[in-house]
Amino acid sequence: MVVFISGSVNSGKSTTSKLIAEKLGAERVDVDEIVSIPNFDLSKDIPEAIQQSIKHINNLTDNGKNVIANYVLRQQDYEQLSSGLTDPNQHYFTLAPNLQIALSNRGRGMNSWEYERIKYHYDTGIANPKFGTIIDTSNMSIETVANKIILYINKKTNSA
Repeated sequence: MVVFISGSVNSGKSTTSKLIAEKLGAERVDVDEIVSIPNFDLSKDIPEAIQQSIKHINNLTDNGKNVIANYVLRQQDYEQLSSGLTDPNQHYFTLAPNLQIALSNRGRGMNSWEYERIKYHYDTGIANPKFGTIIDTSNMSIETVANKIILYINKKTNSA
């Protein structure tokens, strides 16, 4: 099984994926941590980052591991991932607090680039994609979000 957590900068992807991985005894993959591209350029290197992620996740799932992964996904990234992953049991979630909450201090210090990136993500639809399940996390704790995702996965898996 692969569970992918997307959302803008400061949406809670990393914290939520860590908690879900702990609760499910799954491997956690933070795409930012596993990608190795010298002088990474957002304007051209994301497809290669997704390809490296596919290889890493497939290696884990091919060896019987469940994976909880996180990264900011655009439509084209989702399409590349979903078609490249070998495990058919895939779940995609986007954490989408309202913009004001995403721009607020949620326990991490942010620089001006990150604030601008959040605005860009909301303007370009990262918080409202056409794939997966969108969760408005504006008034939810990380624990509540993680439990909601796990419940959703269990329902989908048991009904399949």
